[in-house]
Amino acid sequence: MAEPSRIDLNIRAENVQEVYSWYLEGKLIVNRRYQRKLVWTKDEKSQLIDTMIKRYPLPLILLAEVEIDGVAKYEIIDGMQRLNAMFSFIENKLDVRGQHFDLETMASAKQLLDEGKLTQKEPKFERSLCTHFANYKLPISTYRLDKVEDIDEIFRRINSNGRRLSNQEIRQAGVIGAFADAVRDLSSEIRGDVSHSSVLLLNNMDTISITNRDLDYGIKVEDIYWVQNGIFRKEDIRDSRDEDLIADILGFIIYPDDNKPASSNPVLDSYYGRPTDSSDEALASAKGTKLEVDRLVNAQGKEVIEKAFLQTHDLISQVIKNAGAGFRELTRQTNGNNRIPRHYQVIFLAFYEILFLEKKQLADLNGLIKALEGIDQHINITTGGNWSALNRRTNINAIKGIIREYFRDNPLDPVVITGITEFENLIKKSGTEAASYDFKQGLHRLDQHKAFDSEAFEKILQTICGIANLGRNKVGYIVIGVCDKDADARRVKELYNIDPIKVGRFNVVGIDHEAQFHTNIDKYHQFISDRINKSSLSDHIKVRVASNITSLVYKERAVFIIRIETGDEPCFLGDVMYKRVGAQTVEVTGKDVVQIVKLF
Repeated sequence: MAEPSRIDLNIRAENVQEVYSWYLEGKLIVNRRYQRKLVWTKDEKSQLIDTMIKRYPLPLILLAEVEIDGVAKYEIIDGMQRLNAMFSFIENKLDVRGQHFDLETMASAKQLLDEGKLTQKEPKFERSLCTHFANYKLPISTYRLDKVEDIDEIFRRINSNGRRLSNQEIRQAGVIGAFADAVRDLSSEIRGDVSHSSVLLLNNMDTISITNRDLDYGIKVEDIYWVQNGIFRKEDIRDSRDEDLIADILGFIIYPDDNKPASSNPVLDSYYGRPTDSSDEALASAKGTKLEVDRLVNAQGKEVIEKAFLQTHDLISQVIKNAGAGFRELTRQTNGNNRIPRHYQVIFLAFYEILFLEKKQLADLNGLIKALEGIDQHINITTGGNWSALNRRTNINAIKGIIREYFRDNPLDPVVITGITEFENLIKKSGTEAASYDFKQGLHRLDQHKAFDSEAFEKILQTICGIANLGRNKVGYIVIGVCDKDADARRVKELYNIDPIKVGRFNVVGIDHEAQFHTNIDKYHQFISDRINKSSLSDHIKVRVASNITSLVYKERAVFIIRIETGDEPCFLGDVMYKRVGAQTVEVTGKDVVQIVKLF
């Protein structure tokens, strides 16, 4: 047996005021690789606050002491939903019985109120009750490990009894590997709760939390693709049924034709190394299956699989949008059929195989929509918990036979195209890690002369340098053709008669109007690449960045995406070093240079 790692454990009581100060200082982090989504309803959050106001005890909050880029942090292992509810109440994002926390009760909250960063809502709880809440002692256990990997195992063991987590959340808990990571990534991409990194501040979790319409932040569960299209209920998203579905589809995609898997809970468990029982034989079998699915994903390329999956999703979304009906409404012949998730699998896999195995592209959208109307009458899925590979294959082939005529041969490799979902989520990710993203309306002046703006390009070089100095193994993006200021979008419309496309708080205007000054988009692309190559950026960065500029078309608007991968050493622009501070790029001087060097 391997020598157990050393754990320094400390159990203590901290009042809410102190823990809130950790939150404000950015000391509390969440690892999305194993943490469940923020899914508590308003009622659940309110009940927790009511418990604290009445001074009833709460369960232990478990934190791991870790270092992120050399800075001490607390990684939340158990208690994320509770901490989020407390801080939402303090910041007046949540009321309890129609009343709000008095911001003047706590010095830190009052300071934010005075600075205009928080707004006091009415009516307020009595000051005495708010004081009791602020002084409430939270039971907290913190520990330090020799090996960071042990955090995964501790989380898995805490949640392995399954009393609070769904089957899929238990499967995912503490499991690492190409297959599990792909399921996590794809699920977030389709739901829209994406983040730049799997590790992020608890402060940023609100923006990607799954909420109901009675909370004025996060992603509304009613607006999530699966719920909008009648594939899952709101409660199913809470229980990660969408991840079940994606894991099931992914398992079918990666296995060869002569060894396609069945669909069942035990099969899904085996993908994550969970045995059917405690026997040595079951343990060995589950471990072998997990190793096999990870090998298959790695062999075919995780990014390639994810890109193909999302492009299939994009096409189905396009069909649904143009049909003017949700998936359930479009494909159902009768109201008596409740096996929608399996029907969705069949249709999704039929689309996927036509696009990526038969290498075809859509030729007749209206014809395809007509063919999909009531198509469930051609799907005959066996009942019961175990869905055989043969029945799944038979149904996929039947659907392909019906819809294939609406596609034609595709001479290009469809995997190299960035899809709509991928682009929209790239923009969303900027909300959780502003330092890694920058958006530019273009590189030409917004005046009557419309000349190339050398100063704007110099700022792009500075931003590239700043992103390259985020530290080892970091990635950032600069998107050209997207306005982060409404005034710029209005000016583009005035000059070029282009209607901006709203994506979150950004406006997509594209770079087509600028490309005309460089002959075409390809020449404009080459022009930017050449200027980066000829710049005074450090060689190891400029060569990599100049070859990592991609163009994509988003709803008839071409944009450029510059990808910046950090190196093994800091980057300079000439003799000057830059860094990112939030969404700003600033020059590095004095002893700050040493701090940047330490990141590498």
